[in-house]
Amino acid sequence: MDARSRPDGSANAAPAESAAADAGASDAADARLLGRDYWLVLSTPNPSTTPADIRALVDEHVAWLLKLEAEGTVFLSGPLVSGPGTGPGSGVTVLRAASADHAEAIAATDPFVARGLRTFQVFAWRVNEGAISIQISLGTGGYTWI
Repeated sequence: MDARSRPDGSANAAPAESAAADAGASDAADARLLGRDYWLVLSTPNPSTTPADIRALVDEHVAWLLKLEAEGTVFLSGPLVSGPGTGPGSGVTVLRAASADHAEAIAATDPFVARGLRTFQVFAWRVNEGAISIQISLGTGGYTWI
């Protein structure tokens, strides 16, 4: 039996052909995953913002995020809990948006921003590393195996 034949008589691809096919599949996967651009929104509380101010609007803020998540706009979001300059209302949100202007327009509708509790900066963010095996909605507790 030829080394490239299967026991059922069908042929396997030559090792070089197989490696090239595997590399092509890998390149296609890389093109879908690596170098994807998102918009990172860094939210900073105003100096006068208190924990009570945040608590008063957190339900409205979470509802806003869940709506954007359901629309496919929010990729990731959460509070910054420690580090330089963090405080009540500090956070990071990663958005899918067509442009920086579009991301800024979305971020401006955050109830915390609209009520003057925090400001934000928008950064273009390119994902080059990482792995996601399942999709989990932290807000609703739902998940999808990918």
